[in-house]
Amino acid sequence: MQSLIFFIIALSLLVVIHEFGHYWVARRCGVKVLRFSVGFGQKLWSKQLKNGTEFVIAALPLGGYVKMLDEREAPVAEAELDQAFNRQPLRNRVAIVSAGPIANLLFAVFAYWVIMVTGVPGLKPIIDDVTADSPAAMAQLIPGEEIIAVNGKATPTVNSLFQQWLKFAQSGETVTLTTRITDIENTKQLTLPKLGLDDAGSLFSQIGIKTVQPDMPPILGEIVADSPAERAGLQTGDELISADGKQLSSWQAWVALIQSSADEEMSIEILRDGQVEQLDITPVADENNVGRIGAAVNTEGYEIPAELRSELRYGPLAAIPQAFSQTWQFSVTTLSGLWGMLIGTVSSDNLGGPIAIAQFAGDSAQQGLIAFISFLAMISISLGILNLLPVPVLDGGHLLMYFFEWVRGKPLPESVQIQGQKIGLFLILLLMVFAFTNDIARLIG
Repeated sequence: MQSLIFFIIALSLLVVIHEFGHYWVARRCGVKVLRFSVGFGQKLWSKQLKNGTEFVIAALPLGGYVKMLDEREAPVAEAELDQAFNRQPLRNRVAIVSAGPIANLLFAVFAYWVIMVTGVPGLKPIIDDVTADSPAAMAQLIPGEEIIAVNGKATPTVNSLFQQWLKFAQSGETVTLTTRITDIENTKQLTLPKLGLDDAGSLFSQIGIKTVQPDMPPILGEIVADSPAERAGLQTGDELISADGKQLSSWQAWVALIQSSADEEMSIEILRDGQVEQLDITPVADENNVGRIGAAVNTEGYEIPAELRSELRYGPLAAIPQAFSQTWQFSVTTLSGLWGMLIGTVSSDNLGGPIAIAQFAGDSAQQGLIAFISFLAMISISLGILNLLPVPVLDGGHLLMYFFEWVRGKPLPESVQIQGQKIGLFLILLLMVFAFTNDIARLIG
């Protein structure tokens, strides 16, 4: 239920931002807006504004729209013809249609600015282990070193290091690292493995490092429905004690054991309500043959040791280019992912629909305000990019039509536009069905 609530909040907010972009530019261009609707279907609430626009909140919160005065939809009084959308010069129509996606991208810039000014807490990127004969070993990285910068850009947290490396790993570049150990700084060259988007999650392992992680007590948090953990009878709050008679005192030790025990049954002891119980569980192998049981650690009340804590933060002015850079990078990654799915180099299993978005919304909200704002920024960019695709029905499809109008000196024939709308609608419905199928597959898988 919480996921649904935050999904509705996120989608409604981003729809308002998108449609307000259309609305604001339309009004600046002198176009009369008849209705600004958040949601579809039955009206739940409406208010008539002084400028003649009806503001509506509707029952189905899965989108929204701005309805403008347009002769193609209904007769327009002669006195209002100059306020009709279809009577506007080409540059005005382009500006109005472009404004929605641009508003989403600008919101993402603002969201990232807020995040970077507020500060993002994380772990210091201190190396715990280096794999022999790996790129990290070739670069002479050693355990205990903290990587404080990549190509001169500070990396105070593990996540900031990951983002910097990922940016360059997509082209397999050599980067310059600044490291520190016992207050002594060194400069080292690291040649990154060239990775596709599907391999991003294994970036650190392919480079050949593990970063220091705080020892967390092995107490279970969320249990995934129909997972090996649930089927074995594990519950939230259980404390893991031993596996096959071997005592394991930290969550990290359990993760390492489970990941290396795919499809192997093990007998585990747990502490529940003061009583020791014994259960059997078999981790399932994922696509990389890594064992998973579908359980998360309980972080409630746990504090990261002060010596491992860090924060990525910028001043108000310094955060502006960083926010634009973050928006640009995620936009490029989104487009690369879409192109990769189209040509088959990126798995289409990465595509998520409303169910996946709702789950991400709920999860990010549980992690705190900064995580939820970051989620909003990513979804806002995705919404902006999706709407700019040259597919009829979407804003990008309209812009494509306007491009042909500019080339021809007159609009495309109405019959061509209608056929384009039908094709675009079919493609969007096909995409929605595919995304829903992925969502359902994740739920039952």
